[in-house]
Amino acid sequence: MATPQISCPLCQHPDRSLAASWSDWEASLDHREDGPMRLEAGKACGVADDAPDLMECEACGSVGMSLIPTRDQLGQFYASYHMTGGFVDKAKKKVARARKRLRLLNLLAPRPKDGPRRFLEIGASIGTAAEAAQRFGFEAHAVEIDSDAVTRGKGLFPKVSFTEGRLEDVDGEGRFHLLYGAEVIEHVRDPGAFLDHCRRLLVPGGILYMTTPDCGHRLRPKPLLDWHSVKPPEHINLFTKKGMAALLSAHGFARHMLPPHTKPGMRIIAWRG
Repeated sequence: MATPQISCPLCQHPDRSLAASWSDWEASLDHREDGPMRLEAGKACGVADDAPDLMECEACGSVGMSLIPTRDQLGQFYASYHMTGGFVDKAKKKVARARKRLRLLNLLAPRPKDGPRRFLEIGASIGTAAEAAQRFGFEAHAVEIDSDAVTRGKGLFPKVSFTEGRLEDVDGEGRFHLLYGAEVIEHVRDPGAFLDHCRRLLVPGGILYMTTPDCGHRLRPKPLLDWHSVKPPEHINLFTKKGMAALLSAHGFARHMLPPHTKPGMRIIAWRG
């Protein structure tokens, strides 16, 4: 069964108000190019039957689903909605984009006295960021739940070590110097548990880098359902910087940076305490 998400999963504030109903969400799909696909996928996985509302935290302003989909529901949703082919087509551009981001992260990540620095791309799809990291000299790893993406990634990037599964399936404590999760945390069922796994895998002083939509950005469309990042159940929670800061601090990443962004997206650099 879907799990009720009563208090804010970021700042734990108990008061949340209705941001949009599920019926409002389905009606908004009439005006979206991807609407028919999302409507069909939501019905196929059973989430539409549960009809979860979108709720806004009255303290931090983050928005999340009132019911957290089950693992089975999410698995069925993604079975009806594949992006892997598009990632393969854009592989070179995605590697180049990751290299730009890694220029700074390469300087910030700790360097061991001996042995290689280890990099893990979370929710990696075909592993373009991991490929960029190995070109910077990291021992590059990637974890991805989609078996098709893993197969394609291994073919494209043979120097990257892939794990097929979830973040919690990655072995080791204090193993990695840099974790990289682009547009991942908004998809996870429990963002706090996700950060706990990140902290477990990082060396002391290791860096977690993430990107995610910024629900509190000044350029975000004011009618929530006009914003393209609203995609339940693909996006379970949409974060504000206030909510993200509270979540990071509560899970061992009190030292962090949330630099400004010209678009309604958030970039996070956080150090394991």
